[in-house]
Amino acid sequence: MVPALHHLHERLAELVDEHGVPGASVSVLVNGEITDASAGVVNIRTGVKVQPDSPFMIQSTTKVWTATLVMQLVDDGLVELDAPVTCYLPGFRTANQQASSEITIRHLLTHTGGFEGDIWASTSSGEDALERFVTEHVYRAEQHSEPGRFFSYCSAGVGVLGRVVEVLRRTTYNQALRRFLTDPLGLDEVVVDVGEAPAYRTAIGHVSAGPGAPLRPLRTWAVMPPSNPAAGNQLAMSARGLATFARMHIADGLAPDGTRLLSVESARRMREPHVDIRPLTDRAGKQGLGWRLTAGPRVVEHGGDAPGCGSMFRLVPDQGVAVVALANGGEMSGLFAKLSEELLSDLAGLNAPARRPVPDIGPGVDGDRYCGRYELRNQIAEVTIEESGQLWLRKEERNDAVTMATLAGQDLEPQVWELRRADGETFVCLDADGRSVGAVEFIETDAEGHARYLHDGRAAPRVV
Repeated sequence: MVPALHHLHERLAELVDEHGVPGASVSVLVNGEITDASAGVVNIRTGVKVQPDSPFMIQSTTKVWTATLVMQLVDDGLVELDAPVTCYLPGFRTANQQASSEITIRHLLTHTGGFEGDIWASTSSGEDALERFVTEHVYRAEQHSEPGRFFSYCSAGVGVLGRVVEVLRRTTYNQALRRFLTDPLGLDEVVVDVGEAPAYRTAIGHVSAGPGAPLRPLRTWAVMPPSNPAAGNQLAMSARGLATFARMHIADGLAPDGTRLLSVESARRMREPHVDIRPLTDRAGKQGLGWRLTAGPRVVEHGGDAPGCGSMFRLVPDQGVAVVALANGGEMSGLFAKLSEELLSDLAGLNAPARRPVPDIGPGVDGDRYCGRYELRNQIAEVTIEESGQLWLRKEERNDAVTMATLAGQDLEPQVWELRRADGETFVCLDADGRSVGAVEFIETDAEGHARYLHDGRAAPRVV
């Protein structure tokens, strides 16, 4: 056994303790063989320990499952990637009917549909949940740009893809997921809604009420409503189950028992780069059909998070390696980053991406170009400038984001970062301790010379 795998249990336990994570489950795929490790508890209130079969919510990692269901439709001749969505959902539209008629299946798979993506409003918990999501909420979604213009992460668009699956397969999304993917893969520990969670040793998320407060279990197992199962809200599974799905993709569509679930062409097409993922920093990548591509693009990946839970899903197809990690609170991103960097270095020869240094304070910037208010459905971002010419970014959550935080037992406070130019129109965000916590990019220019969008993975249009 590779040394990194031999000590996987011990290393995971160290990282769980180091990052204050209640519990985590990891599965590592190497040349068709899966190695599991687990540490911590599924719930600090009950003290039940995490086991390899413990389901954790995977959140937006669900999007790769949805993309796979869509590509199965392509294989069956039921969908064409560049056909308008209205060919399959005649009533589909956003708030801009003309733009809606131009949105294709490929646009939705690559997050280039151009409309508001973060819609987590409730519809129902019944079989009509996703249908109502598309007809009642996407119908009113603001069209921020014309289709195909640029990448802007869009969960609502993946919900529309899920509805296409429902219509063409003549069943619900969750039933299609089981019939065409999880059952053929032989997966048992799969939870699609809160009603199924008690049947397993299911993990619950943990949050802090506010800065410095201790972690506590969520007030409810799922804070996201069941209205958009295709984009990731209540799907949970074991890390081993997710690694089995990874093995199918690395095998170009073959299940462990030899059943072909996806054509070789479709599996490989999903991993091809289609558009740039913004902001354009050294840590950005390309978007495939469902997958995010990084490291050149040798790594295909996705992740997911919601209050108190997170998932990491990274594959190196040319090495036959995949790393899956699931966690239920604490500083999950730090655990995921360290674990994946160590394992992918040892198992696939991949070096950790270079960390962009914190830029020095440069000359003053053009406040008229950057300063203003940029809005999305669930967030207001304001960019201001000091007399010295230094930019600041303040973000405040609203609408669905506040609803979910309240349900989770969190108090959301506005976040403020200093912005320092990295290069071009890209700025690094620095927290109060001067640490880099991400980047934003100002893109395009209006008639008055103002930046039209503030882009941090989602393109927020300027409103003032």
